[in-house]
Amino acid sequence: MDVETFYDGILAAIVVNEGETAPVGAPIGLLAETEAEIAEAKAKAAAQSSPAPAAPVEQSAPVAAKVESPAAPAVAAAPPTPGKLVATPFAKKLAKQHKVDISKLVGTGPFGRVTPEDVEKAAGITAAPKPNLVAAAAPPAAAAAPAASPPKAERSFPEIPGSNVVPFTAMQSAVSKNMLESLSVPTFRVGYPIATDALDALYEKVKPKGVTMTVLLAKAVAMALVQHPVVNATCTDGPSFT
Repeated sequence: MDVETFYDGILAAIVVNEGETAPVGAPIGLLAETEAEIAEAKAKAAAQSSPAPAAPVEQSAPVAAKVESPAAPAVAAAPPTPGKLVATPFAKKLAKQHKVDISKLVGTGPFGRVTPEDVEKAAGITAAPKPNLVAAAAPPAAAAAPAASPPKAERSFPEIPGSNVVPFTAMQSAVSKNMLESLSVPTFRVGYPIATDALDALYEKVKPKGVTMTVLLAKAVAMALVQHPVVNATCTDGPSFT
């Protein structure tokens, strides 16, 4: 599955190869904004992906006391390469807006990259604190036994003129259940390239008449919804869609 990146640049180095796994949020590749940064990005990727030397294997020896071999020293993280500044495009934009000297900031992002949060911190911009919601103390319960709660009333939805209520099939019920469960899963964007040669040719033909591209797209969407009305359906009660 293709995963879209939200940054522009040149793919200079691949940190996680195809078939490998990585923790959520870990960098899987390095982007360079210019060709001059490609060599620097490759050096950082090599320093990050170089494995630590394995500890020597202890061999049994006929000695009375057990001698433990020293553990292998931990490989220190490679310091950021001095010279070219590494920062996200949005961080550079924020630094320009708030007049922050981004060259003096210490990045907290992957491989020392300066993030928008670093710029906001340097500019004195703090995020709004989350309200601390404290549950109010419940009143003391009455001595008498609580009455049984009334049955939950079924939700009713206003009818949409010209619409029909169609019960779910078994497949649609399973899809609806999975879609509701997916609301608790982080989302990501997926795009597919399409060829618009015919659309572009039609637009150039009708453009002198005042027809805009927005009108053509609206017409295309309307024709598609007539052929596939389920795309324009809504699910409100669970077992059916309108």
